[in-house]
Amino acid sequence: MSDLIYVVATPFKNNATSSLPIKDFEFALSFDLKWMSPDQACRVRDMAIRAALLKIEDGKLTLTTDPDSISIPSGFKPSADMFREKVLIDHLVDVISASTGMGAKGVASAINDRQSQLSDLVGVEVAALLVAREMGCDIDDIYGQVYEDVIGGV
Repeated sequence: MSDLIYVVATPFKNNATSSLPIKDFEFALSFDLKWMSPDQACRVRDMAIRAALLKIEDGKLTLTTDPDSISIPSGFKPSADMFREKVLIDHLVDVISASTGMGAKGVASAINDRQSQLSDLVGVEVAALLVAREMGCDIDDIYGQVYEDVIGGV
């Protein structure tokens, strides 16, 4: 799994809940865990929402997967490159990985296989959507992003 899912899941696991007020989530990342600045915690929140790892419901952040299904490695700390801007395919891989528990390499391989099966007639993002749907991932929030990316490139 990617660092993002571990970072996002930690405040929920530490509080034994599947939803947290937005400020509590950001506070946990920046002050409780001392992993990042408050501004970076806001960026992580936004990245996780775009990656469909979190959603906002009634003013609270809700983890889209069961916190108990995520096993955070002992002594985990997020890497510095976590804050680099990710491209859409990275978000799709994160969502599939978080939903299925499959590692990023396995997800990438499944996406590449699916794209090859379709004779490379579709882009990697579309192949990723197909893999995600086949694996039962909730990707409804990502369709618009892929549509914009695919149509915008035409």
